[in-house]
Amino acid sequence: MYIPMEEGEEIVAKVHRHWLFIVTRLIALALMLAVPLAVAALLGMLGIVLFAGAGSFAPVTLWALWGLVLWVMFWQFWTTYYMDIWVVTSRRIIDIDYQRLFDRNIAIVRLERVQDVTTHVKGIVGTLLRYGSVVVQTAGSEKEFVIDQIANPEALRDVISKQVVATRPRQP
Repeated sequence: MYIPMEEGEEIVAKVHRHWLFIVTRLIALALMLAVPLAVAALLGMLGIVLFAGAGSFAPVTLWALWGLVLWVMFWQFWTTYYMDIWVVTSRRIIDIDYQRLFDRNIAIVRLERVQDVTTHVKGIVGTLLRYGSVVVQTAGSEKEFVIDQIANPEALRDVISKQVVATRPRQP
């Protein structure tokens, strides 16, 4: 993925969403793949025949088409999961956010404008799996910059804070 860099700028950290968020979608897709089989089994137990005279190819074909739809959904989920990235450089924080395959937003915050960096870890699952969000408060009219659903937000907060201190001019 191309990240526009300034002269002398270096990448300090790259962060993706926590793996839990792709796993939950995979589990949902697996359950959705099993729904037609469960419905067919239930209807079979009730004595309802859906494909009388159609042979065994019709249900297999429909289930294969359903699987193909779910496969496309999986790749859409995976692509947006993989392409959503936050990059901390020696001068900026860059948020590359894909809503859909060909629809992305890029937000940039210069480290000189950062005033406060906080973390939020919510709930038992977030605490056990160490995921949460980092909120960057900036100077000026912009609202907060949120890096959401990431693994180990405290480490990223420390990296950003260190880079903010390094970009500030030294006071005599």
